[in-house]
Amino acid sequence: MEDLSTINIKEQSFSLPLKRIYDSQSTFTFQSSIAIYRLKYYLHKYINMVHNVEIPDLTYVSEITIVNEMSSLLTELSNDIDTIPPFEGPRRYGNLACRNWHSLIDSKVPLLLEKVLGCSNHATEKGEFEKLKGCIIELNYYLCNSLGSATRLDYGTGHELSFLAVIAAMDMLGLWTENFKGVDLLHMFHCYYELVKKLIVTYTLEPAGSHGVWGLDDHFHLSYILGSSQLSENPNPPFSPSDIINKKIVTEYMHKNFYCYTIDFIYKVKSGPFSEHSPILYDISTTVNSWLKVNSGLVKMYMVEVLNKFPVVQHFWFGEGFYPWKNVKTHKLLDVYMNDTNQENNVFNSSDSSSIPNNAMNKDRSVNQNPSQLNRIPQNRYTAIPVNNRDLRRPPMGPPSSHGVENILQFKPIDRFRRRR
Repeated sequence: MEDLSTINIKEQSFSLPLKRIYDSQSTFTFQSSIAIYRLKYYLHKYINMVHNVEIPDLTYVSEITIVNEMSSLLTELSNDIDTIPPFEGPRRYGNLACRNWHSLIDSKVPLLLEKVLGCSNHATEKGEFEKLKGCIIELNYYLCNSLGSATRLDYGTGHELSFLAVIAAMDMLGLWTENFKGVDLLHMFHCYYELVKKLIVTYTLEPAGSHGVWGLDDHFHLSYILGSSQLSENPNPPFSPSDIINKKIVTEYMHKNFYCYTIDFIYKVKSGPFSEHSPILYDISTTVNSWLKVNSGLVKMYMVEVLNKFPVVQHFWFGEGFYPWKNVKTHKLLDVYMNDTNQENNVFNSSDSSSIPNNAMNKDRSVNQNPSQLNRIPQNRYTAIPVNNRDLRRPPMGPPSSHGVENILQFKPIDRFRRRR
């Protein structure tokens, strides 16, 4: 199979990302796409890059200019939060001032991305740089989507996935160069997480698609993978998985390791016994004794609970360039499945452009569906493929699915799990 991990900027075209995942069948189809192949490829690449690497200070300066510019972009978006304070008064859900912030960054991000791309090697030739600027239409969507929802006022693992998509997309173009190191990667993620944590706290954003007490974390998953990977190849790690329930150790290493960094955030936003508000993380700490096993289990869990969950990936859209809705083997457009009022499942071929709704990106970066357009989908021309897996449109009540954290991390379920069921 040809190398799909890179893009030739001179030959590749880019387009406004469109919604392609509408239900559990679409989620199943997503698993055979070029898009998920690339996401998994770069996830594993970055996991291997950060072995025995510590998080650098926010003042870190990389040898790669574009890395510094990307970090500066994230810092500028973070500073913009200070210019739009939250509205006063108690609120059950997210603060509406967050929408004003999103409106501000929607107008800024394309220009900021153009500035970042201007520092790349491709900027030396005018014709090539003009071609490179064509990818901003896709980068803009993924970067803005990585900062939470302006409509739902929430943030979750799907948004975190979009930031991975941004870093991987720029990697596909060769923008990070051969000098790109694990410390550069951790620095950009550090700037990103600082921005996101500030958003969550300032505007009290809700968890997006959280399993509640049965989820790994209200907002993050990738940060735990990176943090455990930092320690997974260390024969003498400075702390063990069981130490994360010790606040002193977490505080001591939070500036060096993403696992502690994210656990520290939990301690700041939640109160009460750790075993009650974060039982999955607690059980990992008490039953898994090596960081290698923790990392391996968290990666498997990510594939199941993030990349294969409709409530998460439904907001991941697809353009022509970085993450196309095409079969990874044949490169043909994948079918798109949509729910309709008259029929439980409808399918049309993506090449049939007359039946694709004319989606436009709105403030929520979600599909703007017109019921009359949905009814234009052929009713009898195609037969929907039966869905064998359970319906993912309804978030599960109780603990994750049977192939979730207990089986993946391979630790024995404790009695507390059985009592709560």
